[in-house]
This record gives sequence, structure tokens and C-alpha cells, in this order.
Amino acid sequence: MKNTRVLHQYLAVLLPVISLIGCSGNNATVFLHPEYNFQFVERVAVIPFENLSKSQGAGERVTRVFLTELLAERAFDVVEPGEVSRVLEKYATVRTGQLTQEEIVNIGKELKVQSLILGTVAELASVRSGSGEASTATLVVRMVETETGQTVWSATRTAGGRGFWSSLFGTGSKSESGVIRDCVRGILSSLIK
Repeated sequence: MKNTRVLHQYLAVLLPVISLIGCSGNNATVFLHPEYNFQFVERVAVIPFENLSKSQGAGERVTRVFLTELLAERAFDVVEPGEVSRVLEKYATVRTGQLTQEEIVNIGKELKVQSLILGTVAELASVRSGSGEASTATLVVRMVETETGQTVWSATRTAGGRGFWSSLFGTGSKSESGVIRDCVRGILSSLIK
């Protein structure tokens, strides 16, 4: 009887600590311009994401997921990707992450948007972890208002990997597409509340 009571006390202390370990850590960094009024943003254009990862085609895959999740939020009117591509053809020699303020303003006027959303796939990989593989993604996304070309929101987030519980119990990890979706949703939650 005494051993059972000690075991219950031990578990009462240990379980909250284990759950904190499994959920600890904020894997996002967010910047919000303190003086910008986001209520004026009605129409946005998503510029195709750049890919700095070793995963071929990651920029295009992440852009598609981002567009779908952004549309699902119903927070903004989003310009069709084909229209964005048509306007960007004029700036084909420039990487989209290196657009100048003047180019951002001009693209904004042509697309009739208040903001452009630009993103980078910093990492998208499958990592060997113990007896299995785990996908991980790191995205950097920013919103640039098109009147002055100034960044008004930026977020960096990492998702995936093998979590505490999957490592402890040997359960499977999420697929690459699931990790991308989680990462995108986490980023959007810092913009759309």
C-alpha cells in the first residue's frame, strides 16, 4: 500500500514535467510593425517562395500549401498565382527575395494589392532519428506593404522532427506534407488571429 502511494506521488510530479518537456520551446520568431494597421489590408499577392533547401521543388510545393491555407483563413482577397507570375516576368532577372522597394511598389500597383507576401524555404529535409525518419521544415515569410515597400510582418518557424513522445514510444512522425502544413499554419496564426 505504501509503495502504491509513493508511486502515485512520483507520477503526480513526473507526468506534468514530462508533458512540459514534450511541449516546451517556442520554435517561432515573429515581427509585427508596431505602427502598421493591418485592418487596411484587403488584397494580397503571394510571391512564389524561394528555395534554399536541398529539396528540389520545395519552393513551389510550399507556395501551393501556403496559398491554400491562406485562402482557407478567408482573411484577405488573394491574387491568382497566374496573374502574379505574369507581372513577375518583368522582374525575371531578380530573385524575389531581393526585390527593391521600387519594384515592390510597382508590382503592388500592377496587381492592385496593399501587400505582397514573400517567403523562403530555409530547410526541408528528412532526418534520420533513431530507428525512423523525421521530416523537418523551416520557413521564413514576410509581408511587405506596397505603398513604401516596408516589411510590416515577418515570421520564421520550424516544424517537424521527432518529438519527445514519438521518441519515447517509438511512434511514427508526420509526413513531409504534414510538416509543411503545420509550419504554414503556425506562421499564419501569427498574422491572422
